[in-house]
Amino acid sequence: MEENLLKEPILDPEKILMLIPQKAPFVMVDSLYAYTNLTGITGFTIPKDNILVEDKLFSEAGLIEHMAQSMSLHRGYQGHLAGLKKARTGFIGAIKSIEIMKLPMAGEKLTTYVEILHEVMGVTLVVAETKNEKDEVIATSEMKTVTVD
Repeated sequence: MEENLLKEPILDPEKILMLIPQKAPFVMVDSLYAYTNLTGITGFTIPKDNILVEDKLFSEAGLIEHMAQSMSLHRGYQGHLAGLKKARTGFIGAIKSIEIMKLPMAGEKLTTYVEILHEVMGVTLVVAETKNEKDEVIATSEMKTVTVD
């Protein structure tokens, strides 16, 4: 297992926004707990007024976007370590699989583990696993993300 390269978790919303290309109201990550070259652990406390909350539940689209932005945050911190001044833009290229076992409530805190499986020419195959506050796995995915700049 690789060593966590974060000296301490990044919990400051302003620092998180510097590491991702997304802007409000479409930010679905708020913390980075651990970082290695191939893995990361992110967090997100779902605001009650989040754009992807429907009937007090964080929607399927919200969970998918949270997992993708968890990868984006990993990439952003990687760029920060490399001296990049601006977070690189990316998007979901393909979703190979997704399983959503439970939708979390607004106000819940999510923790997501991401791992890079393979990377070629700006296309990254990544797996993600999201847990709720009770440490229950509520969603898993395998997707390809594409970095464009």
